[in-house]
Amino acid sequence: ETTVGRAVSATLAALEEALNENARLVEGLLQQQQYDEALQCMDERLALIESLMQLVGREPSQRSAAVALAGRLSIQEESMQALAASHHHAIFERLTLVGRANKAGQAYRVNSKEF
Repeated sequence: ETTVGRAVSATLAALEEALNENARLVEGLLQQQQYDEALQCMDERLALIESLMQLVGREPSQRSAAVALAGRLSIQEESMQALAASHHHAIFERLTLVGRANKAGQAYRVNSKEF
């Protein structure tokens, strides 16, 4: 393997580690209900994936390693998507409860004025 090949492999490994750390951070932020921060991390994740795409574009010899990495990343994405969906559902349920409480409060106020 050439010096350039080793450097590209090291860059690919660094990208993989950064993406793994990013996934852990996103999941932690979602669990802590820090949604703005999680969105920022997702933006960073997109930038890391763009870097991966550029690396493969510059170094086609890394295509098979990048494809293997993409397979591992897709599993991460499915896990994060499921976690985000569960938080979305929980938020929706809370908003529904707020809406119901608001309607009940309005009905109570209207009915209490009649007496």
